[in-house]
Amino acid sequence: MTGRARALLVGCVWTLVLCVGGCGVPAGGAPRAIPSSEVPYGLAQASPEATGPATSAPAEAPSQVYLVGAGDVLVGRPREVEGSTLQERLDDLLSSLEEGPTAAEREEQLSSVLTPEVRLSATDLTDRTATIDLGAPSGAPSGAAGRQAVAQIVLTATSMRGVDAVRLTIGGDPVEAPLPTGALTSAPLTARDYASFLSPPEPSPAAEAPAPAETAPPS
Repeated sequence: MTGRARALLVGCVWTLVLCVGGCGVPAGGAPRAIPSSEVPYGLAQASPEATGPATSAPAEAPSQVYLVGAGDVLVGRPREVEGSTLQERLDDLLSSLEEGPTAAEREEQLSSVLTPEVRLSATDLTDRTATIDLGAPSGAPSGAAGRQAVAQIVLTATSMRGVDAVRLTIGGDPVEAPLPTGALTSAPLTARDYASFLSPPEPSPAAEAPAPAETAPPS
């Protein structure tokens, strides 16, 4: 190797050593930790954890009383209820049903088939099935109105979260309740049993007019 080439090689080696030293990395020995204050652009800082959008719990649907609207269709109207237990809140909701429509709801032509003599009370609530006592059987409606009254009670009670079915009693004694068809049942009553009251009845098919009698042609 010529003297000029050797000098050029030595110069390159020193240039490399100086560059490495300028980067803060020791040329020899154990590596050292670089203080975070000397690291540019905040590269030594922990990245903030990504957070998703805040979510809120879905609002609970309000309890409703079911009233009679146009075409005898039952419609629900919200009610605020009070009570420290579910049974107490159900009892409060039944009291609202006893009271019938508000003044504003009467202007909407809403009504109730429950007579003023009827008193409703939640006497038990077990396994999401409420027992509701009818306090005045002598004033309770019967026939088609009775079926509609039971529908009002069942749909109102089961609108409350935590109540899935209803049993009816009179003076504490279990009674069979009428279904929309008029059949009686002792089984727990559900909203599905009375869903037909939530839509207008289907019109009965019109009877076909009899064909006109054939007349003999004039002779």
